[in-house]
Amino acid sequence: MRKLIIPIAMLLCVQLALAAPLHGTIYNTDLNIAGDVLVEVDGQKYLSKDGQYTFDVTEGMHTITATKGLLTVVEDVSVKGDTVFDIFLLGDFSEEDELWHDTDEEYFPKEEEPVSERKWAYWVAGIVFLFTLFRIYRARKKYGPLKVFRKRVKAESMKSVEEHKKDLEQEPGHIEKALEIMRKHDGRISQKQLRKEMLYLSEAKVSLIVTELEHIGKVEKVKKGRGNVILLK
Repeated sequence: MRKLIIPIAMLLCVQLALAAPLHGTIYNTDLNIAGDVLVEVDGQKYLSKDGQYTFDVTEGMHTITATKGLLTVVEDVSVKGDTVFDIFLLGDFSEEDELWHDTDEEYFPKEEEPVSERKWAYWVAGIVFLFTLFRIYRARKKYGPLKVFRKRVKAESMKSVEEHKKDLEQEPGHIEKALEIMRKHDGRISQKQLRKEMLYLSEAKVSLIVTELEHIGKVEKVKKGRGNVILLK
């Protein structure tokens, strides 16, 4: 029995030596700390009451899952030494796909028209087609191909709050752009519409921009239904 205990103890010591702490903070869509979130890594589960979590895992790639209510977020994280990984409860990219595809609609006439009216239909179809091509050209020039666009948004969503703040400090033009968009909408815009107008930024970064504008007294955020309305002061 003693001969078995020694190898087992040595194996446990090796595993402990290879373990690395994985920890971070969980944020909701308003970039506030989210509590009562179930976090799971490699079969380890932890119910975070205060929005913080910590696991001891081996170095390498791991999949971390965070669940709050009906929302589940799954992220891949590379652990090397003491690793900080913040989780954003932002859902999937279905909204980004929908918004991106808004720029990629095409016109297809479905019914045959009488010959006398067909010329007008061709003219209208031609104009709509050219307008659609123009929208696609502008969208792809601005956002790039869908695959590249989704990859960029995915990378943005994996950044921590501190990384988003650092990005905004280095590129203050994003905040001025948000103010310009609000002025274009007569000083009143929903946060979802602002997100659509700034589609090249992640939802977390747009939320941080709104929070910063609210902090410096430039805007007021009003809750309306399930979303927010931003009012320019």
